[in-house]
Amino acid sequence: MRLTDKRVLVTGGGQGLGRALGLQFAKSGAEVIVTDIDGKRAARVAEEVANGGRAPLSYTLDVTSAEQVADVRECILRERGAIDVLVNNAGVVFGGSFLDVPIERHRLTIDINLSGILTVTHGFLPDLLAKPEGYVVNIVSASAVIALPYATSYAASKAAALSFSDSLREELRLAGRRGVRVLPVCPSYISTGLFDGARAPVMTWILQPDYVALQTVRAVERGREFLMLPWTARLLYGTCGWMPSSLYRRLCAWLGVSTSMAQWRGHAPAKETVPSSAANSPSQKLTHSNS
Repeated sequence: MRLTDKRVLVTGGGQGLGRALGLQFAKSGAEVIVTDIDGKRAARVAEEVANGGRAPLSYTLDVTSAEQVADVRECILRERGAIDVLVNNAGVVFGGSFLDVPIERHRLTIDINLSGILTVTHGFLPDLLAKPEGYVVNIVSASAVIALPYATSYAASKAAALSFSDSLREELRLAGRRGVRVLPVCPSYISTGLFDGARAPVMTWILQPDYVALQTVRAVERGREFLMLPWTARLLYGTCGWMPSSLYRRLCAWLGVSTSMAQWRGHAPAKETVPSSAANSPSQKLTHSNS
């Protein structure tokens, strides 16, 4: 896909990886629309990514609310037109042993990381299908395919997001709708603050947001359907298909994968509320940000 003059929507785009993705898509010539839980953050990034003299465009959006997704979509269609690329980046993580993490946080993780992707994709996919070509980019995680103790619900939400990505792609293929591609991006830890305290396993390293964003945009431009970063994580993933499970577990323990989240101290922004008087304004609605 040539990204020049394509319209790209990034959820959770007000900081961290979301901001880096917006900037990188803009460098490739795309018009970027930014959403985030914090409207001021989204507006600041929208100013950074504005291309070709167009006015910056940003919204606040609760990715788990079908009503808010519909409202924002309507505004985008009215102000700019249909999007070409959807980047589902919004997400949260809460580390700790399973029983030490309150069930409300486990459920919130699933709600945002999985239900958010389903809700936003369901709302915007018709616009992508109406175009000659489109892309759904889901920011997943290497934990979708490699067990991650001390982040059980996070890993579960990402595994489900990967399965959704693969299943949606196949469904579109069977329906003859091959113009819309689906790209799950599975990075290891990224230096954004979301994973403060996590330790990179042996033979891997903490990724920089700009690098992940660059590789993601290149994957879209090249028509790829899977991206795992770094390359050493791909090697580890590749061994699980032929290595006995007991040996694979020992390998993960030796590399430090199994304990990489044991000292996690980062945190995701809590869900916020707005006055009821603002509830009908897309510019006042909230989302969760991959920070």
